[in-house]
Amino acid sequence: MSRLLILSAGAILALTSMASAAPATQPLKIAKECSQFTGDTPSFCTITESNLAAIPAGTKILYYGPVVANPIFSSSTAVIAVGNGDSAVGYCVVYDTASPPLGTCAFHAGSGTLAGFQAIVKVTVDDKQIWHWDGGYLLGAAK
Repeated sequence: MSRLLILSAGAILALTSMASAAPATQPLKIAKECSQFTGDTPSFCTITESNLAAIPAGTKILYYGPVVANPIFSSSTAVIAVGNGDSAVGYCVVYDTASPPLGTCAFHAGSGTLAGFQAIVKVTVDDKQIWHWDGGYLLGAAK
């Protein structure tokens, strides 16, 4: 019994130390304008403000979808296309019928200056129809 208790305590300690070794995310804040979606693929938005120099104003976010056809929410593969091989890929789900719409985007890979980019952001829209991403990111070599 005591051997099991010691093994369990050791496993918990190992998991706790691994969890605390996870890198801390940096704050990510982006504002973007989205033209009326025409049904063309990809549709896109243009970043107007960003607190991350690697994703400057003027960057396009391309949306390929819907991944899932649903009358309540939209789901899309999203690509942050900075240019010259600098990009990141992820997935967005937005609850379109909410008032105002809200959602989440998660990015899991990048290339060029966005190599190792990972992020998760809350998606909101304000009364001026400016869309906002607020969340956190990691940038660097993916492990």
